[in-house]
Parts: sequence; structure tokens; C-alpha cells
Amino acid sequence: MLNHFLDKRRNVFLLAAFAIFMESLTSPCLKIGSQRYETFSAGYFFWFGLAVAILAIYAVCWQLILERLPLTTAYLRRGFSYILLFVWSALLFHETITPKQILGIAVISLGMVISVSDEHGKKPEQKPEET
Repeated sequence: MLNHFLDKRRNVFLLAAFAIFMESLTSPCLKIGSQRYETFSAGYFFWFGLAVAILAIYAVCWQLILERLPLTTAYLRRGFSYILLFVWSALLFHETITPKQILGIAVISLGMVISVSDEHGKKPEQKPEET
């Protein structure tokens, strides 16, 4: 059933977006655990464990993605995690946003747009037939 779902290229990109979203949540979990709880307390281990669980989900999703997309295509999408971390830091931790950070996020975004525009018009790679 999962293979049938991932046969469509659009669904692979949706899975990539989900995986990157999940991966971006690990740093906020770790920061919450370290800021609000004493080291080695139950709360600390809860947030640390949550981050590890999220990374496990991310790792499985990423392996499914790498089976279906070229590494360069998949990896270029990871720039979204930096953008999401920027958002999490502002929303959850009320951290100061500087013009240099905004410029950096703009450069990352522009790079992703350029890489995606290069892929339009290309036919998906065919897997070599097994002999």
C-alpha cells in the first residue's frame, strides 16, 4: 500500500515535506527539555526521548524518499528545515530576528527555487531493470 502511494512523484515530495517538518521539530524539543527541566530529570528525558522518536520517524521517511529520488533532488529540500527552525525560534522562544538572518533565509529560499526550476521539464529517472 505504501509503495503504491509513493509511486506518484507528488506523494514522494509530500513525504519529503513531512519528513523535513518532523526533523525541524527535534531542535525545539531539545531546547525545551534543556531550558525548562534539570538535566536528567523526568521532563528532560521526556523531551529528549521525543526528539529521538521524531528523528526515528524522519529516518524511515528519508530512506523511503532516497529510494525514489536522486540524492541531490532530495537533499536540496532539506533547506526548508533551516527556514522552519527560524520560524520555531521566533514563535516558540521569542528569539530576536536580525536582518542578516532574514537575508540568509532568503538566500536559502532562492537556492531552493532555482534548483526546483531546473528540475521542471526533466523526465523522472528510470530505475535500471534487474537482470
